[in-house]
Amino acid sequence: MTSPFFDHPYLSGHHEPNRFEADAPDLIIKGELPDDLEGVFYRNGAEPLYPPLEGDYHWFDGDGMIYGFFIANGKVGMRNRWVRTDKFNLELDAGKRLFGLFGNPMTSDPASEGTRYNTANTNIILHGGKLLALMEGAPAVEMDPRSLETIGEDSYGGAITTTFSAHPKIDHFNGEMVNLGAMINGAMGKPEIRYDVISKSGEITKTEFFDVPHMAPMHTFLLSENWVVFPVTPIDVSVERAQAGGPMTAWMPNRSVKLGIMPRNGTPDQMRWLEMEPRHMYHELNVWEEGDTLFADVATANGTPLFPDEDGNRLTHEEAAQSLRRWEIDLSGKSDSVKETVLNDRDIQFPRPDDRFMTRKTSQSFANINLNSKDGRVDGMDAVLRFDTATGKEDIYHFGNGTAAGELIFAPRKGAADEADGYAMTLIHPANSPTSELVVFAANDIAGGPIARVIIPFRISSGFHCNYYSADSDLYTSAFD
Repeated sequence: MTSPFFDHPYLSGHHEPNRFEADAPDLIIKGELPDDLEGVFYRNGAEPLYPPLEGDYHWFDGDGMIYGFFIANGKVGMRNRWVRTDKFNLELDAGKRLFGLFGNPMTSDPASEGTRYNTANTNIILHGGKLLALMEGAPAVEMDPRSLETIGEDSYGGAITTTFSAHPKIDHFNGEMVNLGAMINGAMGKPEIRYDVISKSGEITKTEFFDVPHMAPMHTFLLSENWVVFPVTPIDVSVERAQAGGPMTAWMPNRSVKLGIMPRNGTPDQMRWLEMEPRHMYHELNVWEEGDTLFADVATANGTPLFPDEDGNRLTHEEAAQSLRRWEIDLSGKSDSVKETVLNDRDIQFPRPDDRFMTRKTSQSFANINLNSKDGRVDGMDAVLRFDTATGKEDIYHFGNGTAAGELIFAPRKGAADEADGYAMTLIHPANSPTSELVVFAANDIAGGPIARVIIPFRISSGFHCNYYSADSDLYTSAFD
């Protein structure tokens, strides 16, 4: 018999698990979808199958649940499926949770031994003709792009058997995917990174290994046309600390950020390490070069509420609210300082560009933001923003207090060539509503409100990352044709 979930902020409200899979071939739409909007919108998130063993929970620990919204001819069909990893299948057969929180071996059931902790719950991307569900602690998991049925872990022919990035970068100018694997030797092993370059067709063309200053989960990294930057943040993973009764993952407030800078097609002996003040940085907007300067627009804060410090103290959301800041790095080596400028001080979560222009200079950013919630991660980011990083102009739509708005994704109109020519969309759950909505805006008029609302006949639990693929893009056609 399946036990009920206990009371927890990430297991109630917007986060309450649904624990079911569904198909809806033709959803009701309020408003009208444009004729030139055709493609697929994917979203990944944490949907725990069973309550954790410890009586505690973290949003990042749930099992991956993929939603696919298939848009064509003014209609939207929806399908959702769990990512059926070996972990998921083992626990489903057992009828209970077997792994400790984040796979903690100290609290895991002995029946979990020999099975990898892989939730595949963070991101969902198309590349090389494959749909990949991702987390940074395990290999990618391939899924069928239409049916969302799980195919299995993809090791790229045995070359990537440890960890994959939650945020690999796809360069739309040449089709390459650049990837890294953090903590490839496990939480108790040597702090080492694997760096991969994967061709448009899905073949690994380059792999490098290098040491990092300490064991840190590297949720993202920074990629421009010619450079890659590896941010080693003050988040620290220590099994020894957990064995002594402390948090396995902790924020180290007195530890600096280390930035490893390497030519994109270079080798570790060309790596240069810089330091800056402690920052929490999990997501970037875009990265590009101008002359000898690398510009990185990032969502960052001076601390994080996601993890306690090594003594168990935790910051509040308000104390560590992220803002959009620009980091400037001297590529010539004449200066080792990192210049930081605040571009927008809104409480921001997931800034995104027009993905087609990643690694090149852009000005249009799309994000979910928090206007009135006390804790945007728990209570919901209640608004969305288009922000012009060149002019500072804001374009905001507020969904109403208590609404949870997910990542705002740019969706190009079919045939579009210019930056931000198209639409923007996000999943929302209004406060206490039995339904959720896929909301579509004209990208250049967010404040004008939604042009279409796709009604989902149940509440979709808050999740993580989304991606949209237009039907005329190479990434879409290589997977669907």
